[in-house]
Formats: sequence, structure tokens, C-alpha cells
Amino acid sequence: MKKRLLLLCLPLFFAACKKNNAPIAEPEKVDTSTSQPVVENADYTSEYTNNLNVVYFVPTDNPALPDYERRLSEILLAGQKFYGDEMQRNGYGNKTFGLLKNSTQTRVKIITIQGKLTKNSYTSSTYGNIIDEVNAYFAANPTASTGAHTLIICPDNGIDNPFFGVGKNCLAKDYAEFDIKYLGTTTYNFTKYYGGLMHELGHGLNLPHNHARESAVATLGTALMGSGNTTLGKTPTFLTEADCAILNTNQIFQKQSSITYYGPVTAGIKKMYAYYSAAKDAIIASGKFDSSVPVSNVTYYVDPNVNNEGVGVNKDYNAVTWRSNVIGTDSFYVELPLSELNSTYKNNPAELKVKLIHQNGNITNTTYNFNILNGIPDINILPPIDKTGWSVLSVSSQEPTYEASKVIDDNLSTFWFARFSQPAAKLPHNLIIDMGKQLQADGLTINQRQDVYRMVKNVEVLISADNVSWVSTGEYVVPNVKTLSKLPFDALKTFRYFKIIVKSNYDTVEPDKSCIAEVGIYKN
Repeated sequence: MKKRLLLLCLPLFFAACKKNNAPIAEPEKVDTSTSQPVVENADYTSEYTNNLNVVYFVPTDNPALPDYERRLSEILLAGQKFYGDEMQRNGYGNKTFGLLKNSTQTRVKIITIQGKLTKNSYTSSTYGNIIDEVNAYFAANPTASTGAHTLIICPDNGIDNPFFGVGKNCLAKDYAEFDIKYLGTTTYNFTKYYGGLMHELGHGLNLPHNHARESAVATLGTALMGSGNTTLGKTPTFLTEADCAILNTNQIFQKQSSITYYGPVTAGIKKMYAYYSAAKDAIIASGKFDSSVPVSNVTYYVDPNVNNEGVGVNKDYNAVTWRSNVIGTDSFYVELPLSELNSTYKNNPAELKVKLIHQNGNITNTTYNFNILNGIPDINILPPIDKTGWSVLSVSSQEPTYEASKVIDDNLSTFWFARFSQPAAKLPHNLIIDMGKQLQADGLTINQRQDVYRMVKNVEVLISADNVSWVSTGEYVVPNVKTLSKLPFDALKTFRYFKIIVKSNYDTVEPDKSCIAEVGIYKN
């Protein structure tokens, strides 16, 4: 199965609803085993250039549920209004996702696809079968897809139906009583499934999990991309400002635009500075970035690792968010008050994620690790010292196009690779950097290759004032992470040259293959 980024959502959604398998009229039922043309209905139009693709996917042994076109249309129209209201509240105007609708604006265009397999082949662990068949349908009928994002709804069949977001797709369940008339009630678990569908749709629209700031809980309620899947329509539920900043550049949220969405972007944070201010009881973060596509907003996520549950995808429900405007064209600044974190978050390892929201809908994420100890963040991220005038004096080996100069180009997407073509180089590998003049530093910084591949492990660092006499600052184990790592000296050092000797790698299968994305120095 193809690898896909899966965003699971809690609490789990268990099927416990009555079914009615009576046949219904299906005006646009398509068999994916053929390449028959799409049945277009001219009555469905949209003022948006791109729209959400809505698919009703039916296994061979599990028929569509009664009146699904009306029920799901009304649910989607309610969801479209919710998203639009939240964008309006956050200052973007009544901006929401596009939907193809009939002339009375009461029905949404739903493409019904007849699956090739039985319901047991379309579960949470085999959801790829659904996505592959939907993609095959769109490939055979390219005019059927009117946008990059697809909502796939499956009739509930009593087994482990998929209910999550994956890439620009999201999957949800239909059941016989899934009707907007139950909005605001606990009848038939409507809120759980309605909120769940809108939460998963958020994932399909590029939104990660996140939590309400403490000041927002009393007035706005629960963040949809947190646990709002159990509150939407019943108690106050909202989209965070970070959510709305991402949606503002989403392809299907634009009525008209000349931008080519989701095209290639080369971007990264060039300088980052973050520290804890006791006076403001806040993390202060600022920095500069490079980007080949303009950045419209910067968002920030403080994601605590509570109870050792971890951080990252599917463990970020408690990530508290902020947003800031871009300063000029390449800078940002934000204050992240600790009062906005729940008190249970304040004694844990944590991540600070900084996301560049590009105008073409892409997002560039950089993650920084730190600790919160007794309510005080232990964070001291310093900008790297300027590498202007630096050069690689020598290198033991390098692969063409992966030269050692890549480690000082301030670009994390490039890297040095020890020679792997024949004759391949053997450990240890080394490279010497000339900083052009004497500088003071408390240690070296190192960034591993960003796709977590051929990571160096044990290194020794030596320094010199004249490239003749060398002093070792010690041997280090470089963390196996994509974020910047510090190799501290025992005291402040003054030197012009430094040598990194790679003695081992994390790859034990091909142990001689070494890569480094970036090296630098820092001063506290």
C-alpha cells in the first residue's frame, strides 16, 4: 500500500446505528471498472474556481442509505456556513470552501462511486483501497474533479469504517439517521458524527490538530481541530486563528485567483531566536526566513508532551496555537504567554512548531524541542552566527552534487554526502571549515539530513587558530532528529577553523554512508 500521512481523530467513532437497506434512486452512480464519461448535471454550479469533491463510496454488498443526497447536502451546507462564519470572525470575510450546488442552493453535487470490493475490504486498515478507487475514477473522468480536496463518505456497515483525514482526502461515515434536523441534540449521536465529519474535513483541508488557548475556552468553547468533533452543534465550537490563516490560502477557499496552488516551494527559517521572558511570562520568538513563494502568515504551535504521550501527528490535540503577520517580506515576531497553556501542560517536554503559510496553500514547518520545568520554559534558541566568508577548506570525500559546501549554504534541503559511488569512501569521514576570521563560540550546531536518512551519530570536533595546531573539544553523539542540535564546548572558545570527524552513523546496514545538512557555531 502507498504510504500516506494519516491523521487519526479521537475519540474513536464506533458504528452503532440502525441501517435501512431499501433501494434508492441514484442519479449519478458510477462503476469504476469502466471509463464511462461523467454524467454532468448543468444545474450544479459554483461561484468558486475550485470546489470540494464530495464522493459517496458504496461497497458491492452495502447499498447507499436512504435519502443520502438530501441529508448530506444539508449537512455540508451547514458545515460550509460554520467554516464561513469562523473565517468572518477571524477577519477574512465570509470565506469558505466551494461546493457545486443546484439552482435553489439546496443540494450539493455528490458523485456516487460503486466500489469494486465488499465492505470488509474498506476498513480503517485498508482505507487505501477506497482512495485508490476514487483516484482511479478521477483519472478516468478528469472533469469530475473540480478541486484538490476530496471528502469521501461511506455508508455505515457496522465494521471498522475509516473516519479520518489523509493528505488532501478525508473519510467519514453516513448512517440512516444522519440528518441535520438532529443538530444540537444527542439523538442518534448526531453531534459526534457531524462534528467528526467537519473535523476530518479540516484535516482534508490541510489543518492539523490544535487546542483552544485558555482565554478562548470561556468565550469560544472547544477548538474543532481539538476535541470539537464531540461538541460542534451542541456547545460552542470554533476554528482557531491558526486554522483560519491556513484556510485563507487553501485552493478551494478562493472564488477567483490567478495563483497556482500547491506548486513547489523552497523555504526555510534562516534565523530563529526564542527565549523565556520572566517579565512577560511568555516565550518570545522571532526570526527571518527565505521562501520562493510569498508567506501570508506565520503560525505557532506549543505542543506539550503530557504524560509521556508524545508529540507530533495524532499526539498534538493539546497543541496551543498563535498567528502573526509577516514583518516586511521575510521576518516574524510573536509573544506566547504561558497563561494560555493549561496548567497540566506546564511540566513537560514540548515542541515549538513554526509554520510558514505560503500564498499558494503550501505550509513549511520547522520544529524546535524544549522543556517546560515547573511552569518555566527551558528554551534558548539562538540565531546562528553569520556564515558570510565561510568556506570548506578540505573534505575527505564527497559525492558530485552533494558537495561539502552544502553544509554552510544556510539551506536545510541541501546536504553533504560522503562519496558512495565506486570507489566508496569508508569511515571515518572529515571536513574542515574556515570561518575566514577568529570567532568566539560556546559550541557547534549541526542539522541532520532532513528526510532522516544516512544520519551521522558519533562525531569528534577539533578547533584551530592556524589550521596547523588542533585541539579536540570532545566527542559527541548527534541526536537522530531533524531539528538543530548543539554540540557544546566546555567553555567559550576562540578559533578560526573547525574540523568535524564522523566516526559512525545511525545506519547499521550501510554504515559508511554519511550526510550532514548544515553546520554552524553558536554563542550564548
